[in-house]
Amino acid sequence: MPNSVPAALMLRRIYPWLGKAVHARWSRSRALYQQEAGDLLMELSRYQGRMPPELALRLEGFLGRLHKEWFPKTWRRNPTYGEVVADFRWWLSVAERWREAPPKRNGTRDAAGATKTTKPKEPLSKQPTQLLRILALPPNCTQKRFMRVWRKFLKENHPDLNPEQTADERRRFAEAVSLWRR
Repeated sequence: MPNSVPAALMLRRIYPWLGKAVHARWSRSRALYQQEAGDLLMELSRYQGRMPPELALRLEGFLGRLHKEWFPKTWRRNPTYGEVVADFRWWLSVAERWREAPPKRNGTRDAAGATKTTKPKEPLSKQPTQLLRILALPPNCTQKRFMRVWRKFLKENHPDLNPEQTADERRRFAEAVSLWRR
């Protein structure tokens, strides 16, 4: 004979899923299973140790019928009460993880469990390190940042826009343009 406390805990875990479970070929209505589970929980609340044989038989019959409806026929042919309970515990451990919100693809979770969204990583610039040094950029600079600094450099140092440039500045500009990869 099973104890009433573990049986009640098991039924409390199953009860919310009775209305949510989607099975195409249930022979009984979900509402009937919910009603029966509610009645069993009320009965089980009266006992603290071993339950009477009539109630144990009723509980085993309920879980056996529910097991036949819930799991496919190929799952187990003639399961024992222990196997039925083990199957439901396994299923509930899987189903209770469904309640947790999955992490977002581009996000991470902080200590409180809240999701912080992060931007997708931008591609790195594939420019020579010598050009990056001329522009005062780090070697792991992104393509977007490089283009922003490169355009600014072109505007400030182009010989047509700056006719009073020195020969050294023109040489530096020519070197940078020759290193640039499109």
